Amino acid sequence: MSTLDDPAGVGAEPSAASFCAFVRDEESRRAIEQVAGELPFGRTMVTTGGIRGAIEYLGAHRSPKVLMVDLSGSELPLTEIDELADVCEPGVTVVAFGDQNDVGLFRELVARGVGDYLVKPLSPGLVHEALLRALQGHANGRRMSRLGRLVGVLGARGGVGATMIACGIAHVIAETRRRRVCLTDLDLQSGTVALTFDLDPSHGLREALESPERIDSLFVDRAATKYSDLLHVLAAEESLDEECRPMPEALQPLYGELRTRFHFVVLDMPRPGSPLFLPTLEQLDELILVADPSLAAMRDGLRILQALARTSGSCHPTVVLNRVGAHRSGELEPKEFENGIGRKIDLRIPFDPKNVAAALNAGQLGFAERGPVGQAIRTLANIAARGPAGETRSIVRRLLAFWK
Repeated sequence: MSTLDDPAGVGAEPSAASFCAFVRDEESRRAIEQVAGELPFGRTMVTTGGIRGAIEYLGAHRSPKVLMVDLSGSELPLTEIDELADVCEPGVTVVAFGDQNDVGLFRELVARGVGDYLVKPLSPGLVHEALLRALQGHANGRRMSRLGRLVGVLGARGGVGATMIACGIAHVIAETRRRRVCLTDLDLQSGTVALTFDLDPSHGLREALESPERIDSLFVDRAATKYSDLLHVLAAEESLDEECRPMPEALQPLYGELRTRFHFVVLDMPRPGSPLFLPTLEQLDELILVADPSLAAMRDGLRILQALARTSGSCHPTVVLNRVGAHRSGELEPKEFENGIGRKIDLRIPFDPKNVAAALNAGQLGFAERGPVGQAIRTLANIAARGPAGETRSIVRRLLAFWK
């Protein structure tokens, strides 16, 4: 077992820890250390700091599978649990403990996704039962937060810039919001996501889609290519003279695994007609539909919106009109386009070949950071993430948490 007093100075890779505990007293520390050494966690970390220490540490490091946090001394425990949920990765099981023997507090913690709440003093037997439930996935062992959001970006037709927008959204969410993102390209042979990031994809995505039984907890580590600490790319570049046979039934376990490991899964969607199209459409939390001001894009955009309405009543679509001004003559007017698809356009992006083309050809994401295209990408990232970056909890919410 690895017991660490100073998380900031850890020499070993902190992401390897599958169990972490943040305590405020020596008695609790000894009980947790004893039990953690007896259970099959692998690498563990028990350190001082309480819940505030956990928030600060997990804001900069990978989350464990199971986390114990000490709420003792916290004036606003519910607010701090909310802050912990903001920095934890999806899929983390949290066991809280403290010195308040309060049924109301327990219920509020459980409502926020905490798996269990233990009252001090902690005994090895009490800790053992709680951690065993967390390990075995017992009904009382709940995940800290909802699964990561599944965001699809789909072009109404080819060449409208959907891949560029998907790459920009993923980059902005990862770098601005500091959230873990997996950008997935579901075109196994001609997708350009890996090319945009100047990465060499593996064959893992094809293997997973053709053999769903291979998808397990280690799949992402094997198949995804790391672009940065927060952004991973799952893509393929299979030979054109080979027939790829992705299985639609592989999508549910694939997306499930990704959503337990990443805050956001951004999909560069396959074209309609692909065996992966409708099963993916059914599972989306958010769809960003990208079109250009052409008659073909208007027609196909309408058909996609109709298909979405039939297959997923909970998915919210955002319509983006991209490359506006690329062909000054012959483009549909925005009002005409809106009449054709039967709804308003949510966002218009001007044609900017100089900045966008140069960045894409160089394998850089500079277009997502500046100019009108960059501003549009940031807006779409906020839409996908449901709120502006840096949004803080209101004083009203803090006061409500205090009075509860």
